[in-house]
Amino acid sequence: MENQQVCGFIVCGKVRVKYQEYKAIDLMNIEPWENDTALRKAWWSLKVIDNNRLAAAVNLLSFMVNSFTSNTDTILVENLLTSSETDYSLSRHEKKRIAVLRYIEANLYSKLTLDSVAAHVCLSANYFSRFFKKRQGINFKTWVNQRRMHRAGELLRNTDQTIDHIARKLQYAQTSYFCRVFHATYHMSPQMYRRHRQLV
Repeated sequence: MENQQVCGFIVCGKVRVKYQEYKAIDLMNIEPWENDTALRKAWWSLKVIDNNRLAAAVNLLSFMVNSFTSNTDTILVENLLTSSETDYSLSRHEKKRIAVLRYIEANLYSKLTLDSVAAHVCLSANYFSRFFKKRQGINFKTWVNQRRMHRAGELLRNTDQTIDHIARKLQYAQTSYFCRVFHATYHMSPQMYRRHRQLV
């Protein structure tokens, strides 16, 4: 923008976000696009991407625009921010935290590393480690172990899968180590836990 006039624009790819967290602007006297069959069909044909990938692309685009215009007064992205910048920042961090927890929960049977989860939300491993500890109150590895132990309890209660199978399923290479972690969590062995729950 220059003197309140548009002097250029950037055309971005068309995608549809996985979680619809943002509402479209309601324009008076304009028929909603959802009523148009062709537009609705085009909407559902768009590629679906994770919200965090879109946020990362927006951040990259913002960085590029700021870098391109750093020596001019034509566009100042910072001026587009309102007094609610802090609230937006908190909301953005909260959404990222929720995305991380969803991802962990959906991938308890897969190999979960600090690097892989950090990459999923487009953060460096070092920053993600600090971010997770600050937001959850415990470190990443401890949280993953807690969630896996919770899932182990569910599997022991609700299935007849062997302890060895459950250990392998939850990415524990050694059943003996799985049993030690389980005992530290539930103060009893997996065998005792299963028997106790069957009696309840």
